[in-house]
Amino acid sequence: MNSNPLAKFKFSTIFVFMISAVTLLITASPSIVFGQIESESATSEEDSRSPIAIINEIRNLLTQANNQYASQDFVAAEQTVRTAYLDHYEFLEGPLAALNPELMEATELLIREDLISAIQERAPVSEIQNLINTINNNLDQAEVLFQQNP
Repeated sequence: MNSNPLAKFKFSTIFVFMISAVTLLITASPSIVFGQIESESATSEEDSRSPIAIINEIRNLLTQANNQYASQDFVAAEQTVRTAYLDHYEFLEGPLAALNPELMEATELLIREDLISAIQERAPVSEIQNLINTINNNLDQAEVLFQQNP
Protein backbone atom coordinates (compact mmCIF):
# COMPACT_ATOMS: atom_id res chain seq x y z
CA MET A 1 0.00 0.00 0.00
CA ASN A 2 1.12 3.47 -0.79
CA SER A 3 1.15 5.58 2.36
CA ASN A 4 2.05 8.75 0.48
CA PRO A 5 -0.20 11.55 1.87
CA LEU A 6 -0.29 13.29 -1.53
CA ALA A 7 -1.56 10.12 -3.21
CA LYS A 8 -4.25 9.73 -0.53
CA PHE A 9 -5.27 13.38 -1.05
CA LYS A 10 -5.53 12.91 -4.83
CA PHE A 11 -7.58 9.75 -4.40
CA SER A 12 -9.96 11.34 -1.89
CA THR A 13 -10.34 14.45 -4.08
CA ILE A 14 -11.16 12.34 -7.13
CA PHE A 15 -13.53 10.24 -5.04
CA VAL A 16 -15.37 13.34 -3.79
CA PHE A 17 -15.65 14.71 -7.34
CA MET A 18 -17.01 11.38 -8.59
CA ILE A 19 -19.59 11.19 -5.80
CA SER A 20 -20.62 14.78 -6.52
CA ALA A 21 -20.97 14.06 -10.22
CA VAL A 22 -23.07 10.96 -9.60
CA THR A 23 -25.24 12.87 -7.14
CA LEU A 24 -25.81 15.65 -9.65
CA LEU A 25 -26.62 13.13 -12.35
CA ILE A 26 -29.12 11.30 -10.17
CA THR A 27 -30.70 14.57 -9.05
CA ALA A 28 -30.96 15.95 -12.60
CA SER A 29 -31.98 12.74 -14.34
CA PRO A 30 -35.65 12.55 -13.32
CA SER A 31 -36.44 15.97 -14.75
CA ILE A 32 -34.48 15.23 -17.89
CA VAL A 33 -36.06 11.81 -18.31
CA PHE A 34 -39.57 13.04 -17.57
CA GLY A 35 -39.02 16.01 -19.84
CA GLN A 36 -38.08 13.67 -22.65
CA ILE A 37 -41.06 11.42 -21.99
CA GLU A 38 -43.39 14.41 -21.90
CA SER A 39 -41.86 15.80 -25.10
CA GLU A 40 -42.14 12.46 -26.89
CA SER A 41 -45.74 12.16 -25.72
CA ALA A 42 -46.54 15.64 -26.97
CA THR A 43 -44.91 14.87 -30.30
CA SER A 44 -46.96 11.73 -30.83
CA GLU A 45 -50.10 13.64 -29.80
CA GLU A 46 -49.31 16.41 -32.28
CA ASP A 47 -48.58 13.92 -35.06
CA SER A 48 -51.95 12.24 -34.60
CA ARG A 49 -53.91 15.42 -35.26
CA SER A 50 -55.11 16.23 -38.73
CA PRO A 51 -53.64 19.19 -40.59
CA ILE A 52 -57.08 20.85 -40.45
CA ALA A 53 -57.14 20.53 -36.63
CA ILE A 54 -53.66 22.04 -36.43
CA ILE A 55 -54.70 24.93 -38.70
CA ASN A 56 -57.73 25.61 -36.51
CA GLU A 57 -55.57 25.67 -33.38
CA ILE A 58 -53.14 28.10 -35.05
CA ARG A 59 -56.05 30.36 -35.98
CA ASN A 60 -57.35 30.27 -32.39
CA LEU A 61 -53.92 31.15 -31.02
CA LEU A 62 -53.48 34.00 -33.50
CA THR A 63 -56.86 35.42 -32.45
CA GLN A 64 -55.79 35.10 -28.82
CA ALA A 65 -52.47 36.82 -29.57
CA ASN A 66 -54.27 39.62 -31.39
CA ASN A 67 -56.54 40.18 -28.38
CA GLN A 68 -53.57 40.11 -26.01
CA TYR A 69 -51.70 42.60 -28.15
CA ALA A 70 -54.71 44.92 -28.39
CA SER A 71 -54.86 44.79 -24.57
CA GLN A 72 -51.17 45.74 -24.52
CA ASP A 73 -50.11 42.40 -23.06
CA PHE A 74 -47.17 42.27 -25.43
CA VAL A 75 -45.27 39.51 -23.64
CA ALA A 76 -48.27 37.19 -23.65
CA ALA A 77 -49.00 38.00 -27.30
CA GLU A 78 -45.46 37.13 -28.31
CA GLN A 79 -45.53 33.90 -26.29
CA THR A 80 -48.86 32.91 -27.82
CA VAL A 81 -47.50 33.42 -31.34
CA ARG A 82 -44.41 31.39 -30.44
CA THR A 83 -46.69 28.62 -29.17
CA ALA A 84 -48.69 28.75 -32.40
CA TYR A 85 -45.48 28.37 -34.35
CA LEU A 86 -43.48 25.89 -32.27
CA ASP A 87 -46.26 23.68 -30.96
CA HIS A 88 -48.48 23.69 -34.02
CA TYR A 89 -47.15 25.16 -37.27
CA GLU A 90 -43.94 23.17 -36.99
CA PHE A 91 -46.04 19.98 -37.37
CA LEU A 92 -47.78 21.39 -40.42
CA GLU A 93 -44.60 22.37 -42.27
CA GLY A 94 -43.68 18.95 -43.66
CA PRO A 95 -47.12 18.02 -44.99
CA LEU A 96 -47.66 21.54 -46.36
CA ALA A 97 -44.24 21.64 -48.01
CA ALA A 98 -45.12 18.43 -49.84
CA LEU A 99 -48.16 20.16 -51.33
CA ASN A 100 -46.92 23.75 -51.74
CA PRO A 101 -43.40 24.59 -50.55
CA GLU A 102 -43.76 28.30 -51.36
CA LEU A 103 -46.91 28.62 -49.26
CA MET A 104 -45.25 26.73 -46.41
CA GLU A 105 -42.19 29.00 -46.49
CA ALA A 106 -44.18 32.23 -46.80
CA THR A 107 -46.46 31.31 -43.90
CA GLU A 108 -43.55 30.22 -41.75
CA LEU A 109 -41.77 33.54 -42.29
CA LEU A 110 -44.94 35.51 -41.59
CA ILE A 111 -45.42 33.80 -38.24
CA ARG A 112 -41.85 33.20 -37.07
CA GLU A 113 -40.27 36.43 -38.26
CA ASP A 114 -42.71 39.11 -39.36
CA LEU A 115 -45.40 38.76 -36.70
CA ILE A 116 -43.03 38.16 -33.80
CA SER A 117 -40.82 41.07 -34.90
CA ALA A 118 -43.83 43.37 -35.22
CA ILE A 119 -44.92 42.44 -31.70
CA GLN A 120 -41.42 43.01 -30.34
CA GLU A 121 -41.25 46.39 -32.08
CA ARG A 122 -44.69 47.34 -30.69
CA ALA A 123 -46.16 47.93 -34.13
CA PRO A 124 -49.62 49.50 -34.39
CA VAL A 125 -52.50 47.11 -33.66
CA SER A 126 -53.64 47.49 -37.28
CA GLU A 127 -50.29 46.14 -38.53
CA ILE A 128 -50.55 43.12 -36.22
CA GLN A 129 -54.10 42.52 -37.45
CA ASN A 130 -52.99 42.79 -41.10
CA LEU A 131 -50.21 40.24 -40.54
CA ILE A 132 -52.64 37.87 -38.82
CA ASN A 133 -55.13 38.33 -41.68
CA THR A 134 -52.40 37.46 -44.19
CA ILE A 135 -51.40 34.40 -42.17
CA ASN A 136 -55.05 33.33 -41.97
CA ASN A 137 -55.40 33.74 -45.75
CA ASN A 138 -52.39 31.46 -46.17
CA LEU A 139 -53.92 28.99 -43.71
CA ASP A 140 -57.14 29.08 -45.77
CA GLN A 141 -55.12 28.11 -48.85
CA ALA A 142 -53.39 25.35 -46.90
CA GLU A 143 -56.73 24.04 -45.65
CA VAL A 144 -58.01 23.80 -49.24
CA LEU A 145 -54.88 21.90 -50.24
CA PHE A 146 -55.29 19.45 -47.37
CA GLN A 147 -58.96 18.93 -48.21
CA GLN A 148 -58.07 18.22 -51.85
CA ASN A 149 -55.21 15.89 -50.88
CA PRO A 150 -56.29 13.90 -47.82
